[in-house]
Amino acid sequence: MTLVVRPATPADAASLAELLGEMQAYYASPVPEADALEAAQVLCGLPPEGFNPRTLLALEDGAAIGSCVLNVMLPAAELRRTLYVRDLFVSARSRRRGVGKALVTSAARLVREGGFCALDWTTDSQNLPARRLYDGIGGRVLARTYYRIEAGAMDALLTEEAPAIQPLRRAGAGG
Repeated sequence: MTLVVRPATPADAASLAELLGEMQAYYASPVPEADALEAAQVLCGLPPEGFNPRTLLALEDGAAIGSCVLNVMLPAAELRRTLYVRDLFVSARSRRRGVGKALVTSAARLVREGGFCALDWTTDSQNLPARRLYDGIGGRVLARTYYRIEAGAMDALLTEEAPAIQPLRRAGAGG
């Protein structure tokens, strides 16, 4: 196997779309091919305003066999930029061949070269193969709780009456 890990380019969109489709099916959230292609085009090309992902591809014979999508974060704990692994996925046919480690190593290189302070990620607690990889490369489990508000809960939250926002008072102003 000749493995190459490099940043994604617009020419990689179709190959990445196929891998994204496989990833979504693996996580029991299949998407239409058109949605996978649209996401791949965003990840491989110019991002929409305010979205600045870094996407690494692992390629074998020109075909994407793994990907790592990273977002820039500014966590309150450090107040310094970090890269956050949003998704790391290796095709089923390429697992347990060092592809995941190569992607994480390349992401660590981006951290060092880009002046970031750390590389962060989450994984499902039940994903034992991924946890073995992360434990084996020196990843440290943080004592944090991960939250998400999905559509139904978000709709409920947004229909609640918002509390009034009190205007700021200037120092020395009477009142």
